[in-house]
Amino acid sequence: MIRLLFLLVTTLAAIFVVLSVYGSGNLRAGHQTDETGQAASQESEAATPPLPELPETPASVGADGKPPADLVQAATQTPERVQQFPGPDLRPSPEYAGETPEPAAAPTDAQGPILYVTGTSVNFRSGPSTNDRVIGALEGGAAVEALGPTNGDWVHIRDGGGRIGYISGQFLSADVP
Repeated sequence: MIRLLFLLVTTLAAIFVVLSVYGSGNLRAGHQTDETGQAASQESEAATPPLPELPETPASVGADGKPPADLVQAATQTPERVQQFPGPDLRPSPEYAGETPEPAAAPTDAQGPILYVTGTSVNFRSGPSTNDRVIGALEGGAAVEALGPTNGDWVHIRDGGGRIGYISGQFLSADVP
């Protein structure tokens, strides 16, 4: 800790020495103003040339106050930006297009009761605990087959793809959403 503090102090001292030797001193000294609002420079006036006088009217405006005839407006020079989206054409979601989504297909050759996922996206796990590995996620309305009792905290299920695992019972319902 003492070595670190010593190294830090030494580094700061070295930076200070380098800036003192090679620095140009007070950078604000040349930019101070006097009572009249003009720059009071310590350097000679010959070192900084005076600024050119600006015309009262911009170059894009003629003597009559109208732009010259040969002036091209920026709007005609700038091409219109068109966004390109790769992939198929976008369709509105079913609830906005007046369509209703198809109910999820029940697992084929189901022998147990069919339950439906009530959450938006619910993890599907390899065991009956949140500590078990996630197999995938089931979307809301997905139909699953119960392979065991349906009244527990965790229900042993099989999804439409044939995967077997567990899902929390609070996200399952016998009613079709």
